[in-house]
Amino acid sequence: MKTKMIILFMMISILLSGCDDIPIRSDEEDREETTSEETESSEDPSASSASESSGPSAPTTEITTATTVETTPATAAVTTPEPTVDPNAVVYGGIRIIYDFFEGECKDVDDDTSLASGYLQNITVEIPGYPAAAVLINETLAAIRAQNAATYEVACLDAQEVYDDYGMAGLAGPYEVNAAVEPTYVSDKLISFYVSVYTYYGGAHGGVMVEAYTFDTRTGDYLTFSDLCTDPAAFEHFVQTHVIAFIETVPPENRMVFDDYATTVVSAFPRAAWVFSNGDGDTRFSITYQQYDIAPYAAGLLGYDIPIADCLTYFNAYGQSLFAE
Repeated sequence: MKTKMIILFMMISILLSGCDDIPIRSDEEDREETTSEETESSEDPSASSASESSGPSAPTTEITTATTVETTPATAAVTTPEPTVDPNAVVYGGIRIIYDFFEGECKDVDDDTSLASGYLQNITVEIPGYPAAAVLINETLAAIRAQNAATYEVACLDAQEVYDDYGMAGLAGPYEVNAAVEPTYVSDKLISFYVSVYTYYGGAHGGVMVEAYTFDTRTGDYLTFSDLCTDPAAFEHFVQTHVIAFIETVPPENRMVFDDYATTVVSAFPRAAWVFSNGDGDTRFSITYQQYDIAPYAAGLLGYDIPIADCLTYFNAYGQSLFAE
């Protein structure tokens, strides 16, 4: 009996020991299968491309392509620069006239009504070989620019004030300021500028004021009759006589001047603007009288030209040298 109990106990132990081995083998098999699946997944490129068809590889290609496209033009622009021509520059011999423009409009801050407009044409000069002269001339041109800009600003302020008080009934129409600076004669010795400023502050029409400036391009000096003439008064009398003689060549019924033109041509002479001009290859002394000085508004600005050859006998040696070939 005792022997049978021992045998039974041993059989039960063997059975229990066999049951313990089963889960151990199962865990090992699971780990082996998992390792096998991971290895197959990492070695199979089709699995990666299938699950990441829009993954990192596609953007990388696009970035590389974009970089190539952008870099090529930039490199070309640096290595093969193309010269550009200043559209606002005009060259006379070696002297460059550089234009700049301002165009503006003033509007009421509340209802956006246009109250004033401005168009300003300005210039600066470059003179190779005489930079100091260019600096002096540009100082005057800068002062003209500032004055015209100030005229526009005043027009804007005045228009706003009138509009605030009376509306468009008092303003009549937007104010205007149109100013222009133009060279009339340019050589390696001499340069002349003509300045016109048109302003409209309501009423039937606007008005024009003219100025003129002549400089030595080598020194930058502003030139007057005293600089150019042996006897400035004699030259002035010569010019006035020429203007009166020209007026009298026109039949009386067609003369658009005041009846006392013989007096006003002389009295208004100091306010007149004179320059040298060379518009058609023929150098002339040109003088323009201010509006209303010798004629009514309908006549416009009256100007008169005298061939430079007729003027040279009144010029001193320096004045004559400015027009020598």
